[in-house]
Amino acid sequence: MGIDLVSGNVQLKIKDSGMTAILVPVSSFEGELTSEGLIQYLSDNDVVNGIQHDIIDELVQLSEHWMEPIVVAKGTKPVNGQPGYISPVLKEEERTPDLDERYIDLRSPTYIQSVKQGDLIAEIVHHTEGTDGVNVLGDTVKAKPGKPIRVKKTKNIRIAEKENKVYSLTDGQVSYQKRSVHVFPVYEVHGDLDLKTGNLTFTGNIHIHGDVPSGYTIRADGDVRINGSVEASDIKAGGSVFIRNGIAGQGKGKIEAGCDIRTGHINQGKVIAGGDLHVGLINHSDIQVDGHIFCQNGKGIVHGGNITSGGNIHLNQAGNDLMTKTNFYFGVPPHVIQKHEHLSKKITEEEDNLKKLRLLQAKIEQKDENQRTTKERLLLLRIKNTYLQSESFIEQLKGELDLVAEDFIDVHDLSLYVKGVVYPGVEVTFGKYKRVIKSDYKAVEVKLSSGEVIIQPIKE
Repeated sequence: MGIDLVSGNVQLKIKDSGMTAILVPVSSFEGELTSEGLIQYLSDNDVVNGIQHDIIDELVQLSEHWMEPIVVAKGTKPVNGQPGYISPVLKEEERTPDLDERYIDLRSPTYIQSVKQGDLIAEIVHHTEGTDGVNVLGDTVKAKPGKPIRVKKTKNIRIAEKENKVYSLTDGQVSYQKRSVHVFPVYEVHGDLDLKTGNLTFTGNIHIHGDVPSGYTIRADGDVRINGSVEASDIKAGGSVFIRNGIAGQGKGKIEAGCDIRTGHINQGKVIAGGDLHVGLINHSDIQVDGHIFCQNGKGIVHGGNITSGGNIHLNQAGNDLMTKTNFYFGVPPHVIQKHEHLSKKITEEEDNLKKLRLLQAKIEQKDENQRTTKERLLLLRIKNTYLQSESFIEQLKGELDLVAEDFIDVHDLSLYVKGVVYPGVEVTFGKYKRVIKSDYKAVEVKLSSGEVIIQPIKE
């Protein structure tokens, strides 16, 4: 028999912004229930896409025992576009087994890409628009386009826009950064950093072939590569930081990179990365990463401390059997929010100053030109000059604000993936939503769904 909505046999619920249709039985059925009747009922109520015919057939066969809500239609989800990015180009003869297409492998972190004038050093891969989806009502669900990549023009490179390629204008070493490519000179220390060398500041790449003991400061516009270990020292790189062995921060040192950080382990360290973090073990550390965190090489364990990520987190183990408190935070890192607020405030201040200048200019210009004093004429010239400078400065600030805004992400798209065990003592926070783990979970994904932090098996 067909289903009569008026009779109240069944209730239709549309959920997940029209992506799911659920049938809920509210009374027993009289007579024969048919697949055609159910499908007609769905069609009469505008459910026309993604109907699960196998589920409906099974439902008809077991209609006498139908007591729970069941999903009978699923929309086709949109596939969001991919962001644009800078893809490094390595010469075939310089490849090693530990290198993939886009990243230097952790086991060979000190591999250095040297280039000659005229060499192709990167390709610009533009964003994609994505593919629209369709909900159960047949309505189009728009895909989000990927974020465009705006490659900054830097010294010593040539951007061939029609070819979407980047070439080197000089000999040197390449530093791949978030939105730019640089060719830098290199400063090398053939051994450990010591008092003879002292602190280092260099407008290029720094390569230290040994260890960095406690108490040193290293600053580089490009990459910092260290063959050994780093103790409680401060390292800041405009590009990436590569540390072969690991970081023993002792709760004092800080490693900061404009792009990626790759190291063997982080113990009681503070790490800030504008790109991704690749590491084998994190112990009682404060981590802030704009991109993804990959902790699966080696032990792949994170326990203790605060881990903030603007991307997905991939681990082998979260927490430990001692219930050590381990906090994972997803969303825009605090330093990105602070920079956005600072730039917004600065733009507002500069625009207020422009308004004051306009009022002062208008007041002077109300006077006839012949009646203006020498002081007023000079002041008017100064106002016009300052006005032009302020306008240019505001445009510069707005450009910086646009770049910072590109780092803002939707926490609904982020997940914590744990191949092994998630232990009690772990807390996972997505914006204002938090979940405290109270029992062991194995091979799970933790994510935000419909305002709730859920745990589900990792999909193969």
